Amino acid sequence: MADHTPADRRIGSRTIAEPSPAERLDRAVDSLLNGRLATSERELAPLLDTADQLRLALAPVPVSARFEAELARRVAGRRRTRPFDLHVPTWLLLTGAVSSAAVGVGVTAYAVWRGSHRSN
Repeated sequence: MADHTPADRRIGSRTIAEPSPAERLDRAVDSLLNGRLATSERELAPLLDTADQLRLALAPVPVSARFEAELARRVAGRRRTRPFDLHVPTWLLLTGAVSSAAVGVGVTAYAVWRGSHRSN
């Protein structure tokens, strides 16, 4: 069966392996935000200069004490009132029964699979 796809597939004026200008800009902005040298491409330089000036001008907004208190209240409210405890005999018994059943099902499935492959 012959492969009829051309060796050099193109989208518009660029090959598929070549990143688009938007992808190159995205990568350059990501590297700029991570503190690395963005790129040496002259066509992206004005956009990256603007992005860098915006980054410097827009300092992070400090979080208020009221927001932190509300967040702490919500996180504390979502915690369980009583942690899952395996030392309670009923939980330990239930956990053992479930794990034992899972092992039994796994061994049975393996035996059936192995038996079906040997008969071929």
